[in-house]
Amino acid sequence: MEHVVGARIHQLRTIDPGEIRLVQLALPEEIELAGKRYAIRDTMRPGTAFLAKPWGDRTGKYRRRMYTRSNASFNEPRMLETFINYTHRDQSDTSGWWQSEMATDWFEKGKTLEVRLQLDEERDVALVYENTKDCMPANLRLEEDGIWEGMRMVCVAFGTGITPFLSYARYLKANHFGRKGARVGAHMTLVASVRHEGQLMLHEELVALEQEFPEHFRYQPVLTRSWPTAWAYLKGRILRVAHSVDGKDQIDISPFQTIVPDIAQSHLRVCGSVTACRQLTLGLEQEGLIPLTLRMESW
Repeated sequence: MEHVVGARIHQLRTIDPGEIRLVQLALPEEIELAGKRYAIRDTMRPGTAFLAKPWGDRTGKYRRRMYTRSNASFNEPRMLETFINYTHRDQSDTSGWWQSEMATDWFEKGKTLEVRLQLDEERDVALVYENTKDCMPANLRLEEDGIWEGMRMVCVAFGTGITPFLSYARYLKANHFGRKGARVGAHMTLVASVRHEGQLMLHEELVALEQEFPEHFRYQPVLTRSWPTAWAYLKGRILRVAHSVDGKDQIDISPFQTIVPDIAQSHLRVCGSVTACRQLTLGLEQEGLIPLTLRMESW
């Protein structure tokens, strides 16, 4: 039996009109099921996703959808934050609804969406459901405490693929990047590729994080289509694709290598569209570059 709780839309902020919105869902402190009260506990690991049931524009009914979390339960329990983009696909249903006036109306009226919980009968608590409990090549769940502290991570985000890495960055910051005694701690490079400046997500927060922890965090936003005259970061795609008649594309990853020249000594994490993710991994293969580990989520 699946258990759910009503989550209020706490924030609905437009990042790029009609394209990207920041969404926050606030969960109550407890829930009553079959006459019994359960405290709601939020132990989601960075890089995992919660399950919610938003409205579908095309189908006219509630739909089950997984949303990767962009904040950390460590310091914001029961406040589920994510970034949602409009896919513009014909079969698109809920992604378009999130950009709509109807979604705005729900937010203003305090309407709720169902979010899945998982009961722990032994402790009399209801846990916020997360999509995976294990670190695998096809997911981005952050390694367990005691492991990530010694890692050098390179996180490459295409568009809203930045979402899990925002959760990483916030969790690592809250834990001082694993610095303790003589332990050096982790290092995270975040490459965030978007079309134009208006699509940058939490840009000021990430700039500030780099300034606060320069020895542990590096932020490299990339604008691929247009940029301000005074733009101080990388311009254009981090991958250049040369299509051939035989279907064997050649991927020039030299722009990416200018950002990360030591990828073979790093743990690579990638999130974004299937095409972009495949092009990056293909480019690495063609150059004979093998990161220490590779984990990736794509759609």
